[in-house]
This record gives sequence, structure tokens and C-alpha cells, in this order.
Amino acid sequence: MLKNLFILIVLITVILDCAGNKPKSSLTAEEYFKLAIEEFNDEDYFEANQDFTVIVFRFPGGVIADSAQFYLGETHYKMGEFLIAASEYEKLVTDMPNSSLVPQAQYKLAESFEQMSPRAELDQSYAIKAIRAYQTFVEDYPRDPLKEQAEKKMLDLRSKLALKDLKSAKIYRKMRKFKAAIIYYDSILHDYYDTEWADEAMYGKILTYIDMGDYGAAKKEKQKFEKQFPNSEILRRVERLGELKVGD
Repeated sequence: MLKNLFILIVLITVILDCAGNKPKSSLTAEEYFKLAIEEFNDEDYFEANQDFTVIVFRFPGGVIADSAQFYLGETHYKMGEFLIAASEYEKLVTDMPNSSLVPQAQYKLAESFEQMSPRAELDQSYAIKAIRAYQTFVEDYPRDPLKEQAEKKMLDLRSKLALKDLKSAKIYRKMRKFKAAIIYYDSILHDYYDTEWADEAMYGKILTYIDMGDYGAAKKEKQKFEKQFPNSEILRRVERLGELKVGD
């Protein structure tokens, strides 16, 4: 008897719940968006993604279409799907250029590429894409509060590219392929002169010239090092090289 009563109560509760819930198919864009935001805030990113997708496709000209498009990127970003997230942010930037969310989408586009950039010795195609995206953000929105942060992230990424070239230079020097090593050191000094690896590159270049027996070139680089990096932590190592001979 009690069991049957419990089942009856459950059935009544379900029926009342169903009666009080509006079918999703009849929701307005605003109701869909409210539901999707609640799911997003509850970290139910998959469900939120489904509902933001519905808004984008069913209400493409609506006033919240740009917000739905932005959050579509956000859900993929939160799920670690950075390549898809980048694509969704880019759609907002390209297809809805008048949206107030474009600056934020441009920044998140850059962040998505940055997330896909691996450790320094591996391919850095996404690091380069991230730098370009951050550069676009800084140039297009110079007064945005995120400008300084974007500039810092660009420097961090450029430092990673410099480190990649530095590792390559060291490998070539160890292999006694000195010309190739010099090319990589010069690349750092030319393209990444403002990174933390610039002094290390010039030091490596000095050592490479010494290995080659070109003491004249080594001495010139040593003098340049002392002028350009007077506060470098490796200045003492450079000074310990002593008086270098001038080559013929």
C-alpha cells in the first residue's frame, strides 16, 4: 500500500513538472540564451554548447546572436577544444564586425592559438598565429584594458620562438656546423632582440667564432655584448673569455 502511494506521488510530481516546463522547441532566443548561460555557469559546457548552437542557427539575426556565437567559442575553449574555439571566435570577428564583443573575441582567438603552442623545441606554427592575433588586437584596440596583457603574452611567445632558435643554434654548434649556428644566433639577435634570450644568443655567437678560430669576429661580438648587455647575468662569463686575438 505504501509502495503504491509512493509511486503515485512520484508520477504526480513528474506530470506537474512536465506541465510546468516549456518544451525547448517553443523557447524564444532569449529563453534559450538564459538556459544556456545557466548551463555554462554550472560548467555543463556540452549542454550549453548545444543550446548556443541552436540560437546561432535558429535566430541568426537576433539581438543576442553575437553573444551566442561568442559563448559557443567559450564552451569549446572550456572543454579544451581550442582549434574549434578559435574557429568560433573568428566567425564572430569576421561575420559580426559591428558587435561589441569583437575585441574580446579577437583576444580569445589569440588565446586559443596560444593554448595550442607546444614546448619550445616543437613546431611553433600556432605560436606564430597567436602572436599575429594578439598583434591585431593591440593595433585595432589600443585602449582596451587587455592591451598590456596582450603585449606581455606576445613577448612570452616571442621568447619561446627565440628559445627554439637558441636550441637549434646550440645543436648546430655541437655538430660543428658553425655557419648554421651563426644564422640561428643572428636570427635571435635580429628578430627577438627584446627577449630574455638575446644575451645568450650573442654569447653563443662569440663561442662559435672562437670554435671557428675567427678571433677577430669573436672580439667584435664580445665588445658589442659589453655595450648592449651591461646588466646581463652572463656578462662575467663573457669577460672570462679574456683578451681575444684579432684574426687575420
